[in-house]
Amino acid sequence: MRRRPLRRPDVPRRPPARRPARGEAALRAELVDVCRRLHDRDLIGAGEGNVSARLPDGTVLVTPSGVGKGRLAASDLLVVDAQGTVVSGAGRPSTELRMHLAALAARPDAGAVVHAHPITAVALTVAGLPPPNDLVPEAAVTLGVVALAPFATPGTDEVPASLAPLLASHDVVLLERHGALALGRTLVEAFDRIETLERVARIALLARLLGRAEPLPAAAIEKVLRAAGRPSRG
Repeated sequence: MRRRPLRRPDVPRRPPARRPARGEAALRAELVDVCRRLHDRDLIGAGEGNVSARLPDGTVLVTPSGVGKGRLAASDLLVVDAQGTVVSGAGRPSTELRMHLAALAARPDAGAVVHAHPITAVALTVAGLPPPNDLVPEAAVTLGVVALAPFATPGTDEVPASLAPLLASHDVVLLERHGALALGRTLVEAFDRIETLERVARIALLARLLGRAEPLPAAAIEKVLRAAGRPSRG
């Protein structure tokens, strides 16, 4: 009887062949495009940042660990189940996978999660300054109220634990001295929130350098939200 060759213990077992989910090819292309836009706009650098998107079959498409997001190919992406087990793809998923899975589990309305390291927004947390909430109309409409999560060791369970009280009621969260997390119904919406956060953070920085950074009054914010067709905060 012919023996099967033994598998080396240091070689990870490849997941079984999987049939791609409906619309997966288009979502892979869109996710890669978002990663390149994050890199091109200096919202991430080197191997920083990670992005995920929910597939129709309940699995999650996610970026790999340790790969520069500005040079990703669609074939580099992995598919994981709700427990984080790789069901398709080679390599390892993002070290922040637990954060992505926690965010998607907490928000069934979200279809995508973008985690980036926007420089000015993170600098505000290093300086001990509050998130740049309600400084300009687009901040209120696009971002909502930005929350601040206390520092947690990256790549550990501390990160999703620090986010747990915030995810249900916030689309954008600043992670102290780490980065920012944005949820969206689509990848584009999540990306737009990260980009807007950094732009508003720059306004906050410049306003402070020029004198002060005062948020719009609550009554003005309510008018802005009503004009944009968004729900009232009251």
